[in-house]
Amino acid sequence: MLSIRKSLLPGLRLSRRSGNNAALSSIHLTHTKNEVSIPSNESMRMHRCFSSSLHSKSLDALFSPSSDGMNRRGMNAIDGINVRAFSAAVSDDTNMEELRKVHHIRNVAIVAHVDHGKTTIVDELLKCAFESVNNGEEKIQSDDLVMDCGDLERERGITITSKVTRLDYLQTGNDERKIMNVVDTPGHSDFAGEVDRILTMIDGVCLVVDAAEGAMAQTKYVLSRALKMGLKPIVILNKCDKDDAWGRIEDGEVEVELFETFDSLGANEEQMEYVTVYASGKAGWATTDMDVAREFAKGTKQVDGTETSMRVLLDTILDNIPAPVIASKVGISDPSIEPFAMAATTVGRDNFLGRLCTGRIYSGSISKNDIVALIPRDMTSEEIEKATLSSSNVTGMFVNRGVSRTELESPIAYAGDIVTLAGVPDSIAVGDTLTLKSNPIDHALHTPPINPPTLSMEIGANTSPLAGQDGTIVASARVRERLYSETDNNVTLSVSKSETDPERSVVHARGELQLGILIEQMRREGYEITVSPPKIIMTKCESTGKDLEPFEEGKFLR
Repeated sequence: MLSIRKSLLPGLRLSRRSGNNAALSSIHLTHTKNEVSIPSNESMRMHRCFSSSLHSKSLDALFSPSSDGMNRRGMNAIDGINVRAFSAAVSDDTNMEELRKVHHIRNVAIVAHVDHGKTTIVDELLKCAFESVNNGEEKIQSDDLVMDCGDLERERGITITSKVTRLDYLQTGNDERKIMNVVDTPGHSDFAGEVDRILTMIDGVCLVVDAAEGAMAQTKYVLSRALKMGLKPIVILNKCDKDDAWGRIEDGEVEVELFETFDSLGANEEQMEYVTVYASGKAGWATTDMDVAREFAKGTKQVDGTETSMRVLLDTILDNIPAPVIASKVGISDPSIEPFAMAATTVGRDNFLGRLCTGRIYSGSISKNDIVALIPRDMTSEEIEKATLSSSNVTGMFVNRGVSRTELESPIAYAGDIVTLAGVPDSIAVGDTLTLKSNPIDHALHTPPINPPTLSMEIGANTSPLAGQDGTIVASARVRERLYSETDNNVTLSVSKSETDPERSVVHARGELQLGILIEQMRREGYEITVSPPKIIMTKCESTGKDLEPFEEGKFLR
């Protein structure tokens, strides 16, 4: 009999009733008008039929300007499809003929708690996709296409920076090549900026949960961001072959924890109907069949063929994650040409290629040598009409395969895809909008606001008598220049001059881990620095005038 903890969910009452078949009875959890039926057969999973109507919200159009000229963020639900609109003219009454799907593209993120195995799963997906387009005749080496980049990520076993990788995949029996842009995101809340900005590019999310540990604090953080954006989830129960994992799965404990998590974070009815994939990233198998997963986990069945490989997860993504939906711009200067619009998610610089920008194309298309114009994220429509926008020629278009940047095979990149452009204006920053100079959009695309910092630390050059013995860079100007360069792409960091010492800088960050990673990176680069103890950034309550201290929820209420 399936055991269920009494404190399953607040307000739920348990009752038992027999179905049409006397041999099968069920436990029913009743919450107002919504029910969840849990078959008592140990081989059956909990049916996720619970809908949380309390959290249903109507959202504004993502790119529509508000009355004061600023942009608001949201989504329109049209026949169950999340539509990111480019104009206030796109509403619930929008004709579906104005919308189109890019059926061969899927944009999906992999999110999880620290060390729950998401990077390992992404590596396995890369291998399966590579083998599918090469008919299995060529296999990549185990050390190739590893998503952990940099010594710190490999040593610590965690993801520090978000990375987008492109998968070309051929389904069995289907000759049409599919494109999957898979994003590996950090799991720690200190890297919140990486998670928030990367989720704006994707249409679905794969939540990786360690079956032995269940839903953890950082799982709750990244999942809440995805659910608020209306993204459709897929749950991957990873590490099912661990010693104490399968017992928790059969008892229904893992499903109950996930159920509580989704409900507490405001998941809507469609999001509660997530698909569960049982997997072991280390062993390289995945399946949606609980009975097959049990045999793999207990070692009574060996993994063979493609029916139980990571192709199952790739097929599940294609079947359940919606294709990108592009809304046509209304009221442009030339309606016959759809305007190009792209929001900068990450920026960088290459010694040979110049300024780089990575982001999703929301509308139109871009080709090499096209002239693009830059719209700053805080510029209003009125200011855009009067301003002379910075512009430059696109010198190259690239995609990432693993952690390697390769040139795009097609000469044109279309809406729905995630690409890297070279030769963009030098003044571009994360959150800015790129559009064609010949046919621009009239407002900046909205990007999510960044959570405020919680800690500050003073960093300066080493001025002790032993300076210069461990590193090679000891000038305060070089240290400050390095700190400011970090804020170029790390949007959650901010740097200002110290009020007490002009040779030192104050770094504002989200947490101690983020500061520790920055300090360790600088030390390995040869900087000799002195740091102060971190200080908590206090804020004043507007109503009471009292000092407020930031805090982080460490666990779920059971």
